[in-house]
Amino acid sequence: MAKGKDFYGKDIAEVIEQACRELGAGREDLDIEVLDTGSSGIFGLCKKKAHIRVRRKAAGPEPQPAAESPRIEPVDPETGEAETVEPAPVETRTERRRPARVSEPAVEPTDRADDEATGEAVAPVEEEPEEPPSAEALEQIRADLGQLLELMGFPSEVRVVFEDNTVHCTITGAHEEQIVGPEGRTLDSLQYLLRKMVAACVPDRIMLALDAGGFRERRAGELRERALELAEQVKADGKTQAIPALNPSERRVVHMALQEDKGVRSRSVGEGLFKKVLIYKPGKGRRPSSRKRRGGQGGRTSGD
Repeated sequence: MAKGKDFYGKDIAEVIEQACRELGAGREDLDIEVLDTGSSGIFGLCKKKAHIRVRRKAAGPEPQPAAESPRIEPVDPETGEAETVEPAPVETRTERRRPARVSEPAVEPTDRADDEATGEAVAPVEEEPEEPPSAEALEQIRADLGQLLELMGFPSEVRVVFEDNTVHCTITGAHEEQIVGPEGRTLDSLQYLLRKMVAACVPDRIMLALDAGGFRERRAGELRERALELAEQVKADGKTQAIPALNPSERRVVHMALQEDKGVRSRSVGEGLFKKVLIYKPGKGRRPSSRKRRGGQGGRTSGD
């Protein structure tokens, strides 16, 4: 059982007990790796079982008996006879058995950040490529999204495919406008909720994108045009311009549209999921320095 055996159950305690019972061993005799703690899902959908991988601990080498010290037989200088001296007892140390260690599930990063100063994507840490979701997982996502739309009162046709490390979910039907909402806010909220619902089916390193009626492509085109127009205004009058309330993918569209223009810079500011993008002339969009100048005067902020 070098590779270990997988066990599934309702929760971690139950599945460990099941493994000990099936393997006929105590918990301290097993190496237990927790792969998933399980979850009850959202709205009862996409429930996830607890998952562990168990290996028997390798048996350590048998303790070797301590070698006896040779007897020392000095010669009595008066009689010339050898004297027998018994060896001193050798103390042995018994190694304490260490308790079994249950490894915690690895915490993986959930999002890819963009460079706030330049708008360029930060190079991700090199990792092993993630296995694509199975056909069964994609079908489960399609069914969950379809049921969610039914509960919202917007029954629609749903198509789910996996391309470029992204699960693309496309909605078509008579309710596209309501599903998209003002400036895509309803669609963004629905995408966030779906991501949480299918967390058991889609690893964090695989992205999920939700679209309805081709809204994402139209929105990206509009943002690129607006970014270029504002960039021309900034170069003409030097005043900083802003595009408010953009989600991460929309902010990336703006940054990419302006990255080749040496006359302007862009960066994201704000808190939370939705931030605004500032477009400014080089040297005017820097954050104020935390250091104070001589004489107690702080650095000035310009451009915002």
